Formats: sequence, structure tokens, C-alpha cells
Amino acid sequence: MQPMQEGSYAAEIKRREEVLRRKRRLEKVYRRRRLRLALGFAVLCLMVAGVIIAATAGGATEKVSADTLLVGGARSESAPIAADVEGYPAFARFGDRNILLPVEAGDATIIAYQSISDDRAVTLTPIGDQANANALVRFFRAVFASKPAVRYYVIDGSPGREMTSVLVGASVGAPVLSPVTGVVTGVKEYLLHGKYPDVRIDIRPEKSSGTTLTLLFISDPVVSMGETVTAGKTKLGKVRECPEELGATVAVHTHDAGSHVHLQITEEPVN
Repeated sequence: MQPMQEGSYAAEIKRREEVLRRKRRLEKVYRRRRLRLALGFAVLCLMVAGVIIAATAGGATEKVSADTLLVGGARSESAPIAADVEGYPAFARFGDRNILLPVEAGDATIIAYQSISDDRAVTLTPIGDQANANALVRFFRAVFASKPAVRYYVIDGSPGREMTSVLVGASVGAPVLSPVTGVVTGVKEYLLHGKYPDVRIDIRPEKSSGTTLTLLFISDPVVSMGETVTAGKTKLGKVRECPEELGATVAVHTHDAGSHVHLQITEEPVN
């Protein structure tokens, strides 16, 4: 019996040594895998950091120039409306309704949203991509998404604030058409901020009692109170020359005088 016991003991020792060697081999494999994962993650972080640095090196926003808006007869990639879009496309929504661009697609230099201090103001929902989103968003959008038909800016400077007005840039004298179908409820000449001559046009969108769409910075109005207007078809007037201090908000992006049409929608409170 003794030789058999010694043989069994030796076999057990050999088996344990083999288990230990196998365990050590697996530990080496796992260490190599962990090292490769750590190195891969570090490389990915460096790549993302490089992309962010490269994307933000030239500033947080792209610029649109009136002089370079048309390149070889076509709109540049920085234009607010894509080159293959013509006419007066929908660029925003309020509720379930579209708002059409008040100037022709080729005339638009910028679409810029901001917040106004009016409790009656309706929040507008942009259509398209934000041109001055953070660098990481713009990078992944450029890689994975197709080019948008509409590009807009948010210029309020306070993240999370509601976009309750929009400035649509265009050169002085560009025709302004009605962005909605409805009835004109007011055409008023007044002094903006008490010193700038301007024309305010109010429109009540069809089937929207208590709602008013207002356009500012209009000249030479060609509609009158009570007139029915059709979205993208009825001319309202022209883009007015904008005082330097009032155009500065968009001029920093457009590099022109900052002429634009101001659009907002208000709703009277329900009693």
C-alpha cells in the first residue's frame, strides 16, 4: 500500500503545480489585457482632448461674412440655409406650427435666437443644428450626421434660458415676407427705444386667437391692418438699416452692419 500512497501524493503535487502554472499564465494574460485597455483609453482621451483643443482654438463660433456668403455662385457651408434649399423654408416652430423664414434663403446671413424679458413671449423651437454648440457636439455631429438644412446661433449667453425671439439677418432692402398665414392686426410707425424710427407689424396667425407674431426692423411696409397674409408669399416690407449699436449683437458673427429682422410671438394670458 505504501508505494501507491507515495504515487498518489506525487500525482497530487504535480496536479497542484500544473494548476498554479495555469493560474499564473491566466494572470499574465489578464494583466496584458488590462494594460492594453488602459493604453487604449489613454489614447482615446488624448484624441478627444486634441479634437476639442483644435475645434476651440479659433473661437467658439464660426463666422458668416456678407462678402463670402456666396462662393462661386453658391452659398458657403457657413451660411444659415444650405445651398440646395431655396425660397422661404421653415426654420422654427411654436407649438405644432411652422414659422417660415421671413427673407429668401439666399438673402439670410444669420439666424440667431435670444431671450427677451416679456412674460407673454412664447418659446420658439429652432429647426436645424446649432452652429455655436460646444466643440464636442460639433465634432460628433460632423462625423456622424449629415449636413443640416438650417444652421442657427444662440446668442443669449445664459445656458438654459428660453429662446423667445429670433434675429434673422439680411442685407438692407431685402424683401420681407410673412412667416405665417394669418391677418395683419397692426402696422405701426414708432421710435424704437424712443429714438430709432422703425415699423412694427403684428400678425395674428390663423386659428390662433390671442396669439400675435411681431416683426421689427421693417421699412416701407406694403400691408395694412385687416389684410390677410400668406406664409412665404405675401410681402410685408423691406429689411431696415440697423443702427450700429442695435446690430452689434449679430454683427460680431456676420461681420457686416448687423441688419436683421426681429421676430417674436406673444400670447395673451387666459383669464
